[in-house]
Amino acid sequence: MLRSCSMTLRALLASACVLALPFLSQSQTMELARVQAAHASLRQAQNQDDRLALHGQLQSLWVEAAEAGQLMDVDWTSWNEAVVDLGDGPDRVVVYTWNVELDDRTQRYGGWVAQAAPDSELGYTWTALRHDLEVDLLDNNRMHRHDRWQGGLYYDGVLTLDKNTPVYTLLAWDGADGLTNRKWVETIDLRNGRVRFGSPRFELADGLRKRHVMAYADAVQAVLRIEREPLRVIMDDLAPQDPAFQGQHAFYGPTLSYNALTWKNGRWHFQKNIAVANPEDGQNREYRDPSLRRRRRNR
Repeated sequence: MLRSCSMTLRALLASACVLALPFLSQSQTMELARVQAAHASLRQAQNQDDRLALHGQLQSLWVEAAEAGQLMDVDWTSWNEAVVDLGDGPDRVVVYTWNVELDDRTQRYGGWVAQAAPDSELGYTWTALRHDLEVDLLDNNRMHRHDRWQGGLYYDGVLTLDKNTPVYTLLAWDGADGLTNRKWVETIDLRNGRVRFGSPRFELADGLRKRHVMAYADAVQAVLRIEREPLRVIMDDLAPQDPAFQGQHAFYGPTLSYNALTWKNGRWHFQKNIAVANPEDGQNREYRDPSLRRRRRNR
């Protein structure tokens, strides 16, 4: 069995080398072409062992790609992956994440964060994210370091200012398990080579918190998106199907009303029961649940 799995993985990696050839014309380095090919192989992998092996391979390949000095020269809009690119010049930050869905529907995550640093050798600094399975994602009052990261796919974000300080806010999705999905909004802080997720910038009903988390049934979709004009984070209001299921998130779903977070004086302020207009043509991407996209890829 181990021999069979190993041979299958070798075949996938061999096909990745072939797949890298067309990517090379689109990418600026062979390192990035190999990364794209490995992602393509991950989407084609048919068993958990191969997916996990390719996940580990991606972590190594991204080190090579990052050290090649091209992370800030990529047109990330052409990548069909979870990537958030915020800011310009010295304020630019790129957050890149990927997932592997296991047979039991739980997730493993990888990723990195790059920050512009014009005076450095590469023109940026970058930090790999290490998924810590012991972290309680539902704890909305805890900061997570890059080496004890809670995981998740960051699919959108916005840059605001607290006086003259840039504040990077990210939207994320986590497949959790076969019963629930989660989405959340949090900020990311980058200082002295350290990356921290979650800061006390969310004025919620239960006080000042470091993130706002939504947990809901796996069978439903929940909106969490950024509205640019006026600037706010729009989200579904969630509740259980029956009051008897209060606190059991596998029974939660949208109530057909919406809540929001609005930016004021360096904080996001929670508002309940707000009016929401339908998105204009071309804006539906913000409604798309990453779980559906990822499940199609991993099957």
